Amino acid sequence: MEVDESFSEDDDFVTTQKRTTPKVVKKRRNYSTAKTATAAPDPSKHLAVETTRAPNCDEGELNPRGSKDKEKRKSETATSLAREDQTFQPVPWSYIVDEEEMEVEEEEMRLRDGRGIIYRDGDLDEEFQIRHVSLLDTKIDTTVKGEGVDQIRKTILRLVGLAETETTSPDLDVYEASPQLVLTQEEQGLTAAQKEVLFQEIFRRGGRVVVEDKPGWFLIIHKAPTTGLIHLCLEIPRQVRGVWIYAAFRLCTKPKCYQYNSTFSSDVFPKCIQHQSNPIYTVSKVTDYNRNDVVLFLHIRGRISVASNSSDQTKDEEAELYISQICSSYTGWKNYCATEGLASRPIPKSISRHHFNNEGEALRMLSLESTIGMFMKLAPGSQPIISLDELIPLCYGMEDEIDARLKELGMELKIRRHLTPTERKKVKYLFPGEYLLGAAAAAAEQQPKKGKTFLYTIMSRNMWYFGWSNTPDFKGRLNERGSDGAREYKRITEKRQKGRELEIEGLKQRDRQLGRTEELCIYPPPLKAPTMTCYLLANCEDDEKNTIKTKTIEAKMIIAGYVAYLLGFRNPIRPNSDIGYSANKCVSIGLVDSTSWGEICEFVKLFWGFEPMLAKYERN
Repeated sequence: MEVDESFSEDDDFVTTQKRTTPKVVKKRRNYSTAKTATAAPDPSKHLAVETTRAPNCDEGELNPRGSKDKEKRKSETATSLAREDQTFQPVPWSYIVDEEEMEVEEEEMRLRDGRGIIYRDGDLDEEFQIRHVSLLDTKIDTTVKGEGVDQIRKTILRLVGLAETETTSPDLDVYEASPQLVLTQEEQGLTAAQKEVLFQEIFRRGGRVVVEDKPGWFLIIHKAPTTGLIHLCLEIPRQVRGVWIYAAFRLCTKPKCYQYNSTFSSDVFPKCIQHQSNPIYTVSKVTDYNRNDVVLFLHIRGRISVASNSSDQTKDEEAELYISQICSSYTGWKNYCATEGLASRPIPKSISRHHFNNEGEALRMLSLESTIGMFMKLAPGSQPIISLDELIPLCYGMEDEIDARLKELGMELKIRRHLTPTERKKVKYLFPGEYLLGAAAAAAEQQPKKGKTFLYTIMSRNMWYFGWSNTPDFKGRLNERGSDGAREYKRITEKRQKGRELEIEGLKQRDRQLGRTEELCIYPPPLKAPTMTCYLLANCEDDEKNTIKTKTIEAKMIIAGYVAYLLGFRNPIRPNSDIGYSANKCVSIGLVDSTSWGEICEFVKLFWGFEPMLAKYERN
């Protein structure tokens, strides 16, 4: 029996899937995707470590009593000079209309021709809310499971005697035999006495201990050369300008947290970004400070820590520092830095910054900025574009803001032509493979086959969703576990229906208890979850290991569905349906470029019977 495996680029809304990024500018340098094996630095490159405890320290601490946080290091480097450059101007970009775009003759105009983006009234329903989750963006007071965190934790617990050892009897249940010991660690983190045991054990071993199951990683007790503060650090190899060295990362001192990113040597008790005080959420558009021949951008959402009532300048400075630290963790930026023939080392520089106290507002801004970046990438413009974004959140419920921003760039999304039935019959399916929608006989003959993939859509009276699968059988698609847009839509709408049923039943029970006649009482109207139907759209012969051809088609279909949402289209199969929304929350923008817009428009024509266009917008 074949197992039904269905996929979509926003399955589980995870942004860390490995994707191949195509060339983004023709006749330009190609990204180098060759992987270099990690080489261990020379042993002489190990950092200096502490082998004895500093005097006047409290139990479980490494710095003398009364130690204060130091001012953050402000050395002058090329990166710091770029951060402080207030005169920097990004490469300008504006829309240039395609000469092949022809005006529709007036006598051929139909009612909806020329209509632009439709603004929606009221609040956006939960099932259509913007969603995007990244390992770089986590909730407050949660422990990050980044690379090596579990191994660091395991090593530390072993050093303080909280982990099972090889001498433990296999018949002994450690968690049953010593519940209080394990419970103390899980509930409170290490006590001061346990920290003292940890530090003394590391001192006894010369100040450096190997991290279990992570070759080349070490736990060290290290004094920062710039601040003089002593910390428990992770020592790992890093490649800097082609040379392998060791670098120290302070471990977060929040109980039960073993994260090491975004900690500062200037703090007596370093905290990772998730546990720093007074957090704000920042959205930045980043470019390469050293490039002025192309429009290059990457959108970043992050969380930074600032003092209460900090000025906008302080927030901007902290955001710039965060960008310089975090940029290298983005695959798009790493691939760009590996580009052969770059004239100089890329330096991240923000060209726009927005700060929020609320993470949801930051997500809305990220989706708006990255969606506008998507249209810039698809449209012909005054300068070539290199977009380093990969999986972006699509922007919903902000139609007026999208319309205004596109017009600021000199373009307007609108309907060029509402096709007649005769014109629709002439539209061809341009993607590789066979278009199957409406061809019942062709669909019935399809069988799961190695190298063959299938594209589908799920629709209701007010929603459409596009995805792909390795089998054309979608009968159980919506009943499987998952958090993609279609299944979230189903879960939320069915929960809403159930909630209304419980509300009505509660009111009826109250009225019965009060002796009221049910037929004379007024109750809220019942709610029925929309019926969802899955349609097979097309097949594709895709023998590539990573199914890039199929994923690229899916990305173009998702963008087509998003364009249809902005232009206020309806379910093309169900008559008299409502104005619809796309349920795809994200799209792999790295799989499309400026040559994709024509194919996207052709699919909109084929599926909805309308031809969209990016028209030149003339300011009054």
